[in-house]
Amino acid sequence: MRDLCVGIDIAKNKFDVMYTIDGKKFFGYSTFSNEKKGIKKFVKQAENFLKQENCEQIHFCMEATGIYHCELCEYLQNSAHKVSVVNPVRTKSFSKSLQLRTKNDKVDCQMIAHYTFLYNPSLTPKIPKELQHFKKLVKFKETLVEDRARELTRVKTALDSDVKELINKHIDFLEKQIKETMYKIKTVVKENEFLSRNFNLLITVEGINSNVAWRILAELNYETINDITPKSLVAHAGLSPRENSSGDKYGKANISKIGKSDLRKIMYMPALSCIRHTILQVFIYIC
Repeated sequence: MRDLCVGIDIAKNKFDVMYTIDGKKFFGYSTFSNEKKGIKKFVKQAENFLKQENCEQIHFCMEATGIYHCELCEYLQNSAHKVSVVNPVRTKSFSKSLQLRTKNDKVDCQMIAHYTFLYNPSLTPKIPKELQHFKKLVKFKETLVEDRARELTRVKTALDSDVKELINKHIDFLEKQIKETMYKIKTVVKENEFLSRNFNLLITVEGINSNVAWRILAELNYETINDITPKSLVAHAGLSPRENSSGDKYGKANISKIGKSDLRKIMYMPALSCIRHTILQVFIYIC
C-alpha cells in the first residue's frame, strides 16, 4: 500500500498544503489558518483524500520554522499519522536540484510533497512534555534578560525624571520575573532525571555555570534523545570539521557551521574561559 504524501509550507498566520501519491501528479492545493480551527479543517481534508485515493497512511512533511510549525506538528503527531520535520537547508538544496524558476507558497508546498515522496524523510518523534516545558522556560528567561539589558541602557539616557522612574519600575518587574522563571527552571530540572543528570555533569566543566548549562540543555536535539553521542552533539552544534581539498589542492580546514548557531554562541565565552584558566585546555588549544 502507498502513502499519501503531504507537503506543508508554513508561515506565521497560515500554511499551504499539496498532496501527491506518485511524485508526478499533485493535487488538493489549499491554504489554512495556522491555528487550531484551521489545523482541524486541514486534517479532515487530508483524511478524506486518504479514503478517496485508497492509501494506507498519510505522511506529513514540513520545514522547521522556529516556533510556527510546533502547534501543527504536535497536533499531527497526536493524530497517529507519519510526521517529518526537516531541515530547510535540505529542501532548499532539493529545490535547486529541480532548477525551479519561481518561488511562491504553492511551488514550495508542492516541492516539499515531491521531496517527501522521493526521500521518505525519517519520522520526527514526539518530544516529552516536560522537556518542551523546560525549553520554553529557558527561552522565556533569555527574552527577559535581553529586555532587562535594553531597559538598563535606556535608563542611562533618560533625561526626564518621570520616564526614568517608569523605566526603573519596569526593570524591577523584569528582575522579579527572571527570579520566578529561574525558580521554575530549577524545579523542572530537579524533577526530571535526564535533565538533572546532564545538568550536574555540565556544571563540573570549567567555565559553565547554571545559566549556561540550562541554555545548552535547551538547545539539544530532543528528537534524537535516545541516540545522543559525542559525534552527534558536535555535528548538532555545527562544530564538526569541514575539509577543503580537491586533487592536489589542500585548503584550510574549518568548522562546518552546519548546525545550531545559538549553541555555538552559548559555548563561545565558556570556551574562552577554559582556554585562559585551565592548563589542560590551554595545551589542547595550542596543539
